Amino acid sequence: MKKLTYSIVTFLLAFFIVSGCTKKNDVISSPKIATSNNALKNSGDTTVKTPPADTSQLVALTGDKITLAPGYHQNAAGDSVAISFNAVTTNRYCSNGLLKFHNTLDANNNFFIDFLNVQEPLVCHGTGDIPMVAAINFQKSYLVNGSHPLKITLNGTTYTGNIIVSANSITFDWNYSTGIVISPKTLTR
Repeated sequence: MKKLTYSIVTFLLAFFIVSGCTKKNDVISSPKIATSNNALKNSGDTTVKTPPADTSQLVALTGDKITLAPGYHQNAAGDSVAISFNAVTTNRYCSNGLLKFHNTLDANNNFFIDFLNVQEPLVCHGTGDIPMVAAINFQKSYLVNGSHPLKITLNGTTYTGNIIVSANSITFDWNYSTGIVISPKTLTR
């Protein structure tokens, strides 16, 4: 299995190297290009060439509602769990977009999620507008039985609740039906 994994990684690495080397990029391949005043300038030419305009935009999540579908992973000993969420927007965005967020878990097992925006191309070449989906995982998040604070920010509004872990279930003490919704609110262990 290890040899198969190494073979696949080697193949993909070789593919990307060959693909990158066969594409002609005038800016990179021209030895006379120098950077000056945030513009690209050919040292043998007085014409200033500006870099291409940004091809993506950040779209605010104004008026959106995000549903979090919780999940968990139990450690081998069965005495603690790791929490994760799948986030789904209600509003629709370009299918090539990305739901942007920050998530942290502090040393006291306080969970924080900050939904920022959707990054999408200026011209959508995808399959049309769809809800955005993102997987939210927390590193080193194994929780023992007890109550653990959860704070989520969307459009400047902070929503607070608790993740309650017991021997038989994980319950989300979450009293919101707009903005940020958690469903289901109870998971059986």
